Amino acid sequence: MSITVTGLVGKKIRQHRRAKEITIQQLSRKCGLTVNYISLIEKGEANPSLNKLFAIVCSLEIQWEDIMPNCEEHQDLYNQTIF
Repeated sequence: MSITVTGLVGKKIRQHRRAKEITIQQLSRKCGLTVNYISLIEKGEANPSLNKLFAIVCSLEIQWEDIMPNCEEHQDLYNQTIF
């Protein structure tokens, strides 16, 4: 199974949350999203709106660029969908 943009964004959110030693419960309280929804985002099983991603980015005190796929990652995802 190949990773999607949604999955990659979720993986990056999880990495930043763990690096800051913030639990899902703490992030939930900070950004106003449920623990279950954040878990689904981190696993790539939810497709959050920009507003929800913005709440997470602000709560983690990171930049959009920190969770968005870079050009190389984008090309890798594109190549996976073609082949």
